[in-house]
Amino acid sequence: MGIIDTLSAGFSTVAKNLWLVTVPVLLDVALWLAPKLSVAPVVDHLIATMNSALQALGPTGTADISVYRMVETLSTTLQQSVGRANLFTMLNWGRLGVPGVAGLRLIEPEVDRVIEITSYGQWFGVQIILLLVGLLITCLFLGMLGQEVRGEGVHLGKLSKRLPSYWLYMLAFMVPMGLLLFSIVGSSMILGALGFLFWGLLIWVIIYLAFVPQAITMSEAKPFRAVVGSFTVVRANFWSSLGLIILVNLINLGLSMLWVRFMGSTLGMAAVILLNAYVGTSLTAACFIFFRDRLAAYQSAVQQQRSV
Repeated sequence: MGIIDTLSAGFSTVAKNLWLVTVPVLLDVALWLAPKLSVAPVVDHLIATMNSALQALGPTGTADISVYRMVETLSTTLQQSVGRANLFTMLNWGRLGVPGVAGLRLIEPEVDRVIEITSYGQWFGVQIILLLVGLLITCLFLGMLGQEVRGEGVHLGKLSKRLPSYWLYMLAFMVPMGLLLFSIVGSSMILGALGFLFWGLLIWVIIYLAFVPQAITMSEAKPFRAVVGSFTVVRANFWSSLGLIILVNLINLGLSMLWVRFMGSTLGMAAVILLNAYVGTSLTAACFIFFRDRLAAYQSAVQQQRSV
């Protein structure tokens, strides 16, 4: 199937099995209605530390005026973004295909119940815990889709037995990817103008490893075999793979910008959560279908070559 047909197949799969949206819907509802986790005190402390460092330079303004403007702009940005973000949204691994929209809503201290983190150590520790728990939720969601696309239907009993393995395999894949991202960001800052070379490398890696989650949760491959499977599918179908990745991300980005306009009311938020879960789950299902079909076609071609 072409890209459009694959997307249609994804929507059709979810339309026939609407309960596949259960995980993202429940996660979004929890992020919407539960108390919010804020790091605003830590951000305020960070801003105060930066201002104290500037004041230590002396009242005569020995630092360039541009430094003051930069710190002022950075302080405002941190307060309006990180300071008002709900840290619980880290439970949603959107980049791995779990649709989520509640994280787009910033904390409103006058309305929301807020739990505050007051130290850098707490911030770091809570982030790690939330990421690990979120990855487990992601494996549950992807495992359900994997079973459905594989054609066997969802069996929660079997999935619960495989879930720890999925989680460990995904963790074994994500940790090196995180270290690679950190290294590339650091190298690009050091190299300045030449840093684009490292960003190009990162984009190349992301494209070729885009189907690792599908390989783990549908083909039940271990991390190395999952990387090989994703690389094989993309190499054999580069332009269609790239087209699917771009199209899925553009749809998600466009819808995110649209959803924000309807999140002001309770009814609007509920509708947005349901619609986003349906569309997002369908797009992720399409990626599973694409990987399944293209991998099967590649394996069939290899077998035919060997039999000749």
